[in-house]
Amino acid sequence: MAEGSDLKWRVTEIATCPICLEDFKNPRMLPCVHSFCLECLQGHCKDKMNGDHVACPVCRKELQIPDSGLVDLPLNFFLQNLIDARDASTQKTEVLCEVCELENAEEIPPATLYCVDCNQKLCEACSRPHKRWRGGAHHVRALGAELSAELIQQRASYCDQHKDERLKLYCHDCSINVCLMCFAVDHAGHKCADVGQVADEFTKLFDSYTASISSRIDDFHAAIKQVDAENTRFESAVHESGITIQQTGKMIHEITKRHVDRLLNELQAVKSDGSKAARSRSDELSLFLTSLESFKIYLAELIAKGSPCDVTRAAKAMCSRASELLQTCVVPSEYESPQFSFTPTNVDKMTNEGQNVVGHINLQASATYKGMLMLYICWAHSVGP
Repeated sequence: MAEGSDLKWRVTEIATCPICLEDFKNPRMLPCVHSFCLECLQGHCKDKMNGDHVACPVCRKELQIPDSGLVDLPLNFFLQNLIDARDASTQKTEVLCEVCELENAEEIPPATLYCVDCNQKLCEACSRPHKRWRGGAHHVRALGAELSAELIQQRASYCDQHKDERLKLYCHDCSINVCLMCFAVDHAGHKCADVGQVADEFTKLFDSYTASISSRIDDFHAAIKQVDAENTRFESAVHESGITIQQTGKMIHEITKRHVDRLLNELQAVKSDGSKAARSRSDELSLFLTSLESFKIYLAELIAKGSPCDVTRAAKAMCSRASELLQTCVVPSEYESPQFSFTPTNVDKMTNEGQNVVGHINLQASATYKGMLMLYICWAHSVGP
């Protein structure tokens, strides 16, 4: 019971659709390696036509809807098997002996064993002939949650064209898994290798990607922390300047009230723009961080839970996505908040209407701040009101 709960907890994080926040149903994988329920994707793209471009709901990477529709996107066998394996591990329903059921026995005992060769769930009595079959003893194993999960995981290891043939080879030329029949007919001249050995090679490659992605995630955490610290310092400086403005305004009494209000509004605008730029940078970093972390979690689960076929089936997309993430998710230069100072006016000049008697704001925007402010303005215009 504890093992089933632990498996359910570990699977939930990776097996939840980001759109409906429920277990995946008919999960389809996008080129960016993010997966969604087919129905959720169809709802997300309801205003799009086949061939149109649409952004991934998670990372916003654009993809082209296949000409035959979203149903043509690859089914994520790994996620579906992961969910089914979890459900099998927590299943409490008693399974009856299939042989006794076929013979219409008056009392059908529960199945406690499983014959791998015959694909039958058996009671102890019905399993005995299988253990001493004339042509050779069959593989009889104890029936339980672990075996059920293993059988579910293996169901995607069979060829789609030759239903009884296992996928034993990986074709490097076509980047697909093939059975021996497919190899003899369609891949005889191709470079093929044992799917288990190729999976081991890809797993080693995934390990290196995991290390690189982990390092990049640490860099993004540090960058976000630096932005938050810089913005805290910036807002503290703004707050201190506000106090100075108020103190100077009180010295000038009511005649300068309109000037005080004007300066406070100007300062608030500076603070708002600076904070918007900081939030924009933080949001950008968080988006890259989300892409990296979700890919790392998926990759870790694929390595730990995926069958060799799962590994090889996803290998091409994983390698492509990892390379893309490492190229695009690069930590930018350190964020710099706008530099400014407040210069109080000479009270003796308070009767000079050409000058604000309280003072003025000196805004010294850094190059980073100006760039982030422009990006934020462009983004605000693109999303609309």
